[in-house]
Amino acid sequence: MKVNPIKKQYISDQVFEQLQENLFDGVWKPGEKIPSENELAAAFGVSRITVRQALSRLTALGLIETRLGEGSFVAEPNAGMYMQDMMPIMYLNSASSRDSTREMLEFRLIYEVEAAGFAAIRITEENIARLKISLDNMREYRNTMEQYIAEDMRFHKIIAEATDNSLVMQLNGIMQNILFLGIKDTVALDVDREGIKHHQRIIEAFDLRDSDKAKNAMREHLTIALNIYVTKQQSLVLPQH
Repeated sequence: MKVNPIKKQYISDQVFEQLQENLFDGVWKPGEKIPSENELAAAFGVSRITVRQALSRLTALGLIETRLGEGSFVAEPNAGMYMQDMMPIMYLNSASSRDSTREMLEFRLIYEVEAAGFAAIRITEENIARLKISLDNMREYRNTMEQYIAEDMRFHKIIAEATDNSLVMQLNGIMQNILFLGIKDTVALDVDREGIKHHQRIIEAFDLRDSDKAKNAMREHLTIALNIYVTKQQSLVLPQH
């Protein structure tokens, strides 16, 4: 296994990227068990929580699968993995680009609004209970960025699952890496902390099984995040002399 020293900023990003590189390089073969959380934490010199966050992202991408009581295993190749490979690398690596975050927020408006509408029709009581737990966790983690982001992503993943549409769920998994970058940028600017109250409104719409209300709540949530982000970016531009 290839392991490089971990930098202090966005530790989970670096763990994720190195594990993903090991998977793509064939260090671990399909069906092979990867090292445990404890072993990975010791190898990287980070906490188990950091390793768990990285493994969760790999699972969402379909690169690994976790078996209860056994550990994590390299997933067999599937269409989602090939689609992930075909995504433009330049776009995946454009975390520092202001336009990439704007484009991601715009994409989320296109994709997640309709997903919320279908989810409202098909959502189960179990899904709603999980969303409420996730929202409580977001409140608890609101001052801890990495944990807050992980919970924010989990909230939207539950919504994708609630659509009961395999393509929506697969797309959500493929997009997790890019979504993480977009969410991280907005949270860094204190934009998405506003999302807590909007997530509450989304849950209320799901409780009512109201598709239109769910779409409106999701649209308002993402539109406000986009507008605040754009406004803050414009304020960072120095006036020309």
